[in-house]
Amino acid sequence: MGRAMEGLAPGQQSLLRLLALFFHVNHPLLPGYVSACTPAGVTGYEPDAPTLAAAQQLIRGFACSMGSACASEPIHGLFLMGSLGTLAQTDQSDMDVWICLGPDLSDVALAALRKKCRRLEVWAASQGVEAHFFLIDAQRFAQGECVSQPSHGDSAKPRNTLLLDEFYRTAIWLAGRTPMWWWVPAHEEARYAEFAQGLLANDVVGCDETIDLGHLAQIAPGEFLGAGLWQLFKGIESPYKSLLKLLLVEVYASEHPRVNCLSLSFKQTVYANRLDLDELDPYVVVYRRIEQYLQGRGELQRLELVRRSLYLKVGHKLSGSETGMQWQRRLLQRLTREWGWNEQHLAMLDNRSRWEAQQVSHELRALARELSVSYRSLSQLARDEPVPAW
Repeated sequence: MGRAMEGLAPGQQSLLRLLALFFHVNHPLLPGYVSACTPAGVTGYEPDAPTLAAAQQLIRGFACSMGSACASEPIHGLFLMGSLGTLAQTDQSDMDVWICLGPDLSDVALAALRKKCRRLEVWAASQGVEAHFFLIDAQRFAQGECVSQPSHGDSAKPRNTLLLDEFYRTAIWLAGRTPMWWWVPAHEEARYAEFAQGLLANDVVGCDETIDLGHLAQIAPGEFLGAGLWQLFKGIESPYKSLLKLLLVEVYASEHPRVNCLSLSFKQTVYANRLDLDELDPYVVVYRRIEQYLQGRGELQRLELVRRSLYLKVGHKLSGSETGMQWQRRLLQRLTREWGWNEQHLAMLDNRSRWEAQQVSHELRALARELSVSYRSLSQLARDEPVPAW
């Protein structure tokens, strides 16, 4: 959270600090207000002094009345996921917020929450922030249902293990309950439900303290092909980011059926108290796994493209004057030294906007070829494995 805040402008910091409050109280003067019937109340949340100060700056004389939150506290947790707080955070990074809901909310209540989310997205845009809110019915999500984004009508991303893997390794807790997944050691993932039930039965953790979004013990082979298609589509807009994600899916597919998801390695590292933030950075974690995979296969040309993709995705020009957060620059310098890149190579990449047509064409062909090669490997897996309809 500290790293995420460091990279935000003051107004953006205030918005992030206020997000939990917006869903905890239903105040008519707060952004996103819909009606008195809109569900409000985040489990166990109490705004701290900086949050209340930010709210009072937004609304003169604002006072947080605990009576304005529902006694049932239907919102079980709020999480920020994606690139904020990572090596890849930039001024243009958006905020993806998961709002995890309790069961049995009525259709009317859900409709009001969807409308509130849409209004908050519009308000956030007026503050210079691209924000996206996803309503998650935790119980149904754990059973395999979808993630819904209110501003996109009925369209939704399918709930799959790969999405959950990304959530567990990038999510920043904002308020509410914590995922049950963190209470289950990685070596118990295969008996996740039994272990979690034991924790509850023996009062190690209370049922009102956790959200159960599911486990990562198995990944259906059909998910690899679906994720590959999605990244090919996303690659039109963000080829470097999509290449990294597609290569990670290829790594996972190569390990099938005994896939060691990155989030499980992440959890093992945290359990072992190895808390080096640089090595736990989600983008560094992805890169390290891909690097290990490609070096093992002797595919050093592909690895060089992956390194270039990571560098250009991060977007900090190491050959120029200092920009961005110092920890990002320091980490990127450390990586490029590992790769043996010299100042001339860095300057060439940093001047990408001035590349000649032939050099641009060569890079585009390399990206297209890599995306194609990676997707073909996933297609081969789909042909070799019995894949359910998706």
